[in-house]
Amino acid sequence: MPKGFFTQGIAVLFDAAPSRVAIREALEPAFEIAREDDGGDGWAQGGDGLIVTYRPDVNGYFNIDVVAQAWPDHMGDPTAEPELFAAWTFGHFGPNAYPGNLERASEHNLTWEDAKEVAGKHKAFVRIRLSYVFGASDNAAMQPDDVDPRDELNFAYGIADKLLRMPGALALFNPGGEVLCELDTLEQATAWAIENELEPLDVWSNLRFFQVDDTWSLMDTVGNAQLDLPDMEAVFQPAQTDPNEVAALLRNVTGYMIENGAVIEDGHTVDGPAGDVWQVHAFENSLSSPPRDVLCIVPEGVEPPAMVFHRADEPEEE
Repeated sequence: MPKGFFTQGIAVLFDAAPSRVAIREALEPAFEIAREDDGGDGWAQGGDGLIVTYRPDVNGYFNIDVVAQAWPDHMGDPTAEPELFAAWTFGHFGPNAYPGNLERASEHNLTWEDAKEVAGKHKAFVRIRLSYVFGASDNAAMQPDDVDPRDELNFAYGIADKLLRMPGALALFNPGGEVLCELDTLEQATAWAIENELEPLDVWSNLRFFQVDDTWSLMDTVGNAQLDLPDMEAVFQPAQTDPNEVAALLRNVTGYMIENGAVIEDGHTVDGPAGDVWQVHAFENSLSSPPRDVLCIVPEGVEPPAMVFHRADEPEEE
């Protein structure tokens, strides 16, 4: 799915709206402020904020704007709330973001027990959005040929780190990855990634666990589209395979694609955690919200629940 005007977008939740002056003080001198920005056509598209220099050679700048109200987790009615509806439609809440993402990020949080309670306290948020077309002509490329999603995310999270240290900051929220975390978690994930020369996937994309029936479970990722990759699903039996090993497998497969590109396709196989073989199935519709392209892996030699292969609105094979 094309990312559109913004190629990356995350946010920091606050208990009250910080001032533009306070944000500038938090970001300087670590980041270069190109100019101030007075927002767009209404709060949903852009509030008062700052433009931060990222890659000026290709017109790459981050828009850091303040929204003095709670995150709108619904898309809005096109008639009753046209401004909100248009903002969601055109990606102003982040590329690949889907309504209900804050609620899902709160509920499917395996590491932060108080996530839902803390998120419920926020009264404002600051968006961190990257674009290569600020002030560009109508026919300008949406992103450069040498775009690097990993570098984009690392830069965005560097900004978020500074904002999380401001008074009143409550949590980092990645709407496209449906991740909600506090500063300590971000610091630990970043330090681990640097030490191991890997990406901090735990704070970039969520990893969720669902019970399908009495014997089968589903584990999936949300947020790989930020890296121009499909998300992952694993359908398995916890009695046969440790869920922690499945979680590591999903992260490892994602890491492999980060290094090698989206080279894993329908019909391929991957090595399972116990030396077994898992079959790869590509689907345009995920088993759970948000709707997205996924690679679903299932251990060979077993028959999973029917829903795995018979998904609503999935094109029939010819």
